[in-house]
Amino acid sequence: MGQDRNSWWMLTLVYPALSGLIMAAAFPPLPLGFLACLSLLPLVGSAKNLSGRGAFGAGFVQGLVFYGATLYWIAWITPPGMAGAIFYMSLFRGLFVWVWSFILRRSQLLGLWLAPFLWVGFEYFNTLSDMGFSWVLLGHSQADYLPLIQFAEATGVYGVSFWVVLVNVVVLMVWQGEHRKKWMGVLVVCFALPLGFGLWRLAEPVPEGDFSVALVQQNIPPTEKSHWGFDHNFNHIKPLTIQAKETGAKLVVWSEAALPAYFKSSVHRTYQARTQALVDSLGIHLYMGANRYEEDPGRDRRYNSSFLFEPGGGDLPHYDKVKVVPFGERAPFPELLSILREIRWSGAGYVSGDFESGVARTVFEVPGGKFSGMICFDSVFPWLARELTVEGAEFLVVITNDGWFGRTSGPYQHAKMSVFRAIENRRSVIRCANTGISMFIDPYGRRLQETGIYHEAVLQQNVVRRTDLSIYARFGDLFSQLCLVMVFMGISVVAIRRPEVDESSEDVTKPQVPEGTVASIGIAHEEGLVGEEGKPMPFLDHLEELRWHILKALAAIIVGAIFCGIFVDQILFLLTRPVRVMEFPPVLQTLKPMGMFVVKLEIALVGGGILALPILIYQLWLFIAPGLFSRERHFATFVIGSSTVCFGFGAFLAYWVVIPMAMTFFVGMTADTGVAAQFDIGLYISFVIRLLLAFGLVFELPVLTFFLAKIGLATSERLRKGRRYAIIVGFILAAILTPPDPISQLLMALPLVVLYEVSIWVARLVNE
Repeated sequence: MGQDRNSWWMLTLVYPALSGLIMAAAFPPLPLGFLACLSLLPLVGSAKNLSGRGAFGAGFVQGLVFYGATLYWIAWITPPGMAGAIFYMSLFRGLFVWVWSFILRRSQLLGLWLAPFLWVGFEYFNTLSDMGFSWVLLGHSQADYLPLIQFAEATGVYGVSFWVVLVNVVVLMVWQGEHRKKWMGVLVVCFALPLGFGLWRLAEPVPEGDFSVALVQQNIPPTEKSHWGFDHNFNHIKPLTIQAKETGAKLVVWSEAALPAYFKSSVHRTYQARTQALVDSLGIHLYMGANRYEEDPGRDRRYNSSFLFEPGGGDLPHYDKVKVVPFGERAPFPELLSILREIRWSGAGYVSGDFESGVARTVFEVPGGKFSGMICFDSVFPWLARELTVEGAEFLVVITNDGWFGRTSGPYQHAKMSVFRAIENRRSVIRCANTGISMFIDPYGRRLQETGIYHEAVLQQNVVRRTDLSIYARFGDLFSQLCLVMVFMGISVVAIRRPEVDESSEDVTKPQVPEGTVASIGIAHEEGLVGEEGKPMPFLDHLEELRWHILKALAAIIVGAIFCGIFVDQILFLLTRPVRVMEFPPVLQTLKPMGMFVVKLEIALVGGGILALPILIYQLWLFIAPGLFSRERHFATFVIGSSTVCFGFGAFLAYWVVIPMAMTFFVGMTADTGVAAQFDIGLYISFVIRLLLAFGLVFELPVLTFFLAKIGLATSERLRKGRRYAIIVGFILAAILTPPDPISQLLMALPLVVLYEVSIWVARLVNE
């Protein structure tokens, strides 16, 4: 009993705490990023040997230790906020280990290889909504290893997190000792591939910067900034700005909330005029942070904003901070919990917990360049920097006030995240912080100049401007979203399996007993062949069994639909891509009041069905399995897995080939006719979904042939004899499954004929 108790303490507390400490040590300011590649090893034992609440508790402990060691600096602003953030983030770590344990106990091999997908899925999910928090993602620990992280231009920082977890898995395989040489080779490949790509990218010639920018680090403690007032702050930063002008800079950057003032409003007009006068006297463009105030009859609105002052004045373009800090600048979900607006979540400075979130993605234009700004917490979110890049920003500017964090690890962690924003979008990043760290970063993540913390500084750099788009800029978080889909499919597959057992403790082979004996009836009863009394199952019982299989399938579809409903806007963006990338894209519009609601509902329901496909096939298999021989039931896993893969391949072909070709043909028919191509979004989405489903189902033909051949209902000879009829049936099926046009019908009928030939080959292999 004592030994079991010691084991429980080790698995629930010691191993998770050790994992959390190792992982925390991999983050700035410590130069130990390589420890991240070992940080999950202690946690594997807990995930493999615990289940349910025990697994959740182990993950929660790991989260408490890790986030406690990396987010302690929040206490400098609000001690309750620190406790809340650590508790909230640890809940997700507990959920991760709980799900991971669920998979590992059913298939250790699948569980280990799904770990990177699962980790990235949780990281990405954790960035969504008002409560999104992208701080200390596992990939951030690798910011100093530039040759290893250049592939983030395709996957974002999430790809680096994926790689770190993958290395943990491979190291575990090496450590376990089985096939050690093989796994050592895999480990070498895991490092060689990103390293080779990174060295190749870093060896590329970098053009000389042609746009001069200077940043001013004024070093005024945040609490004193508002206490001393505008005059003191302005007189402090003015000589530093003159010094920046003397470097020849075209653009001078101040930090977030550089002046305690509200611009572009009826209040503080004098302060705005004095700032404009400084810009006019120096003949520079000034990008700086302050607040903005909108008077509204219903409720006044305040924004944490940035402004671009131009010589001679003008409209004073601005950008409003998009990602306000939850419980710091505003309570989350303000429309649902409006009472929380009145609570002052932070006792420091003028942060009162009621800032609005910005909507516009502003691109500022200055002579010789275009840039976009991000304010403090904005820079933590990869998707926001990507959206600004797509809007036309040639370089990015991050302004922040990390003085709130004190002399802690907070400023160092925050600064390293900008390295990833540069690599992901292949844009230069200028980071200006009130008390540091300020820096210039080139498009490859190299820190060209960098300050320390808590001192004044003026830095100047000729910045490289770029207009090309990286893979991440083009496709966004597609990689992390695919990881979420893989996790859902993986859970669906393992959910139908029983936990793995030790073969030494249970004989997994079934005894061979004569038919008609009590033992044979018991075995048949377990397999669903007979009823409770050893008799054949009545017809109504079969219907009842069918009803339960249908209910389980519907439950899986509902869960998948909820998941797709969360990401319905991203899915809609992908479904409309084939027309958006056309040379002359048609206009997509909604013609009914509930048009978009119906479209999004259709996307969620169909997407839920696709995600639940493994479970749907499994439920169908369970219903027909009692009518099969034992040897025929052995192919369940193969049929379920291959059906899912074939469906995905068919949908992939439809999305990337068939739909673009069809849309090009249809829109091209309006050329020189004076008719503008305008499609109803509902009809367009139905067209796309119908093609995706049709091609996915058609590509199931080889799997169906494999199964029929295995049970003796299909042979290659029979299929060859029916070839001429199959071609006719193929065109008829294409006409039924596709939208009513000859192009879509032809594009489906031809692959269907090819798949029939593949099915003949599959049947021949099975029969042999």
